[in-house]
Amino acid sequence: MPRLTPEAAAFDMHAALEGVAIDRSRSIAPQIYRELRTRIIDNRFPPGTALSETEVARICDVSRTPLRAAIQDLAGDGLIIVKPQVGSVVAPQNEARVREAIFIRAAIEAAIARRLAERGIDEAALAPILAAQEVAAKRDDYRTFFRYDEEFHQLLAQMADVPHAWQMVQSIKAHIDRQRLRLMSSISGRSLRAFEDHVRLLDCIRNGDASGAAAVMRDHINSALENVQTGLKG
Repeated sequence: MPRLTPEAAAFDMHAALEGVAIDRSRSIAPQIYRELRTRIIDNRFPPGTALSETEVARICDVSRTPLRAAIQDLAGDGLIIVKPQVGSVVAPQNEARVREAIFIRAAIEAAIARRLAERGIDEAALAPILAAQEVAAKRDDYRTFFRYDEEFHQLLAQMADVPHAWQMVQSIKAHIDRQRLRLMSSISGRSLRAFEDHVRLLDCIRNGDASGAAAVMRDHINSALENVQTGLKG
């Protein structure tokens, strides 16, 4: 079993699951999956945290069947380790998975940027997201910026007519985001640097510079995440 971290030792399940709201008119397992995944990524469930099915089911007021399905999906993502007769715990950070996720994301999103430079973008759809990013960047509020950053990259994939490419990115990037949220929030000016990357990217796309757009996107992904690898080694 993964070593228990100080954060996991002081873990409060009730506090971590505060705000969970299940819509009974929709499938429950995917909702539980999203809620648990979000809490693993933002470190409300730190590495090494034991996940009692009984306790989670009781707090969230769900049966154990959809909860088990959600846990199995999270295990498939590498975010939870399940050991029969022992239980489930939040997986430790995995440097190999982070390196692989960075490689895959950079390749996919560089291709998206190249396609958009050849096809164009919907400026009106991007405008409110960019405005919100700029406000967060000027406040140096990385957590808020992160939310709009996700919307920005998802919208670019949709504009390129490859929405499933973003879904593929989402399936592997949780390993990056767990470190990214914790580390980037502590780096002054990191949000503004990322916002400026977005501005340069869109300039290349507007100018039809496919190679330039791909290079900016690739550098943007790698530079934003190189600190994550450093943090894992630190």
